[in-house]
Amino acid sequence: MSKISRKGFAIAAIIVGAVGIGIGAYSIATVASTLDRSKTELNREWILAPPEDVLDLAFDKPASLGSISAPVTIFEFGDYQCPNCQRFATQVKPLIVKNYVDRGNVRLVFKDFVIYGSDSVNGALAAHCAGDQGRFWDMHDLMYSNQEAINSGWLSTDNIRRFASEIDLDAEQFDSCFNNKKYAEKITKNVNEGKTLGVDGTPTFIIIDSNGEMMTVRGAQPFGTFKEILDKALEG
Repeated sequence: MSKISRKGFAIAAIIVGAVGIGIGAYSIATVASTLDRSKTELNREWILAPPEDVLDLAFDKPASLGSISAPVTIFEFGDYQCPNCQRFATQVKPLIVKNYVDRGNVRLVFKDFVIYGSDSVNGALAAHCAGDQGRFWDMHDLMYSNQEAINSGWLSTDNIRRFASEIDLDAEQFDSCFNNKKYAEKITKNVNEGKTLGVDGTPTFIIIDSNGEMMTVRGAQPFGTFKEILDKALEG
């Protein structure tokens, strides 16, 4: 596949550091007013991405699945309250994992892009705190499987603790991490990285092949769409 101009994507080489917002006040939720959450769009043009900075994010454990040496990396920017993210997590991700991740061809990395407010922040914090005990994806999948209406309280602190109990997390360790908002800075950094890469809604997928070429996929795309893109990326 041909390499297209770097123009307009040089900014992607700059990974923005975490800004000093107070996550306790959930000021990150102000992003919501500027985002179109319902976008379903496929940009089929491959753009040359700066690999040293962008691909380095693939090693963001534990929020990743697959081999470090996989030739293709998918970065998903999502919110645990996003209905289209839930559709991807429950219907499409298992097929990508089975057909590409488990075969060593694709690495999948989840990046927080919280846009719905405090409950979304709770979900992001919970997943990372579960990751401290090696259970990031268990918490990730459990929350999406139990998703309810946006800001209905389903990601309340009490429910978060119930989810932690369901996956047998050490309660004291989890509560300390969650209550102290240990990963607040990381969540903010993820959001800023997404904005740097042009993410403006959820879910958004940044797919990078072994040549450092980048494709942006937006919205609730079916598995067939990902299959077409991934097969093409793996060809060359």
